[in-house]
Amino acid sequence: QGHTGYVHSVAISPDGNHVVSGSGGKTIRVWDTETSGASDVPLQGHIGHVVSVAISSNRNYIVSVSSDQTRLWDMRTGKALGIHLQGHT
Repeated sequence: QGHTGYVHSVAISPDGNHVVSGSGGKTIRVWDTETSGASDVPLQGHIGHVVSVAISSNRNYIVSVSSDQTRLWDMRTGKALGIHLQGHT
């Protein structure tokens, strides 16, 4: 199952094994390129549309950007790390 809103951003892991997508439905999904399957549970926590996603070079983290905040996620567990990056106003 995919997103409920438009997909605004995708990122491919450095090894090509995963794709991360962010949507207007305020969710992030991690896709396995070998099975074409999405993670069972979408990553949720944004109040606004997810407009950009990125994967760290070591494949440990996902960064997601929304109008509400920028969040850091553990890619293996799908858990938000509680770090909300701020800086722009």
